[in-house]
Amino acid sequence: MRFENNTLILGNAFGIPIKVSMTLLILSPLLALHWGGNDPLLGLAIVIGIFSSVALHELGHALTAIKLGGHVKDIELGILGGVARMSYMPSQPKQEILIALAGPAVSLALGLIGIFMANPILFIIGVINLLLFGFNILPCFPMDGGRVLRAAFALKKSRLDATRLAIRIGKYFCIVFVVYGLFSFNLFLALIGGYIYMAGQQELRMVMMEHQANHFSGFRDGQIDVEVSPPPYARGGDALNPLIERLKKLFRN
Repeated sequence: MRFENNTLILGNAFGIPIKVSMTLLILSPLLALHWGGNDPLLGLAIVIGIFSSVALHELGHALTAIKLGGHVKDIELGILGGVARMSYMPSQPKQEILIALAGPAVSLALGLIGIFMANPILFIIGVINLLLFGFNILPCFPMDGGRVLRAAFALKKSRLDATRLAIRIGKYFCIVFVVYGLFSFNLFLALIGGYIYMAGQQELRMVMMEHQANHFSGFRDGQIDVEVSPPPYARGGDALNPLIERLKKLFRN
């Protein structure tokens, strides 16, 4: 392990560097205390379970992209979720659909396995993965469901027009996240809404640059796509609390 540009590089998975942001490292103990209460080790296990699940989710995207000819720079985990950074990603609609669905497929598989495990911690991690699956398939670009939506539009429209339409639809989801998050005092959900909106605008600018480059020279390399995977606790302020309380009772017994 080593530090680089305000991130901790945990190691490599299939040749892909896995990084953790300093923000996540600093705030993880606070999350562990919040969820663990009088049992910080339990809270730490939940934190590790959440972000390990996000890492595996992103790895699903990354390995599928590599299989289809893409190039993945790294995977970074932050307090607002995970990002698989790609210096080149296949842009054919059918390829994009496969890449976008690979992450949720991993989360769904881990979730279904976990909820049938007798171990209470594995059960909680299974539920976390089902929440991660449910959140990410929402048609909110550039989340996974939004990428599938963009790819579906791109079957009949240009990539630029499809991106604009997907972002326009995703914008309303972001507004709901922010407004509901503020009124329910769920700061994470509000931040996620703003983060997703800005990520969508950033990718729109990149697609516009790609469109201009293609128009003049046919140049396609250097595209950077982002996979945004919000952590499942952003879905609702206290969505995990009943499960965590149940887990604490099991440990006390």
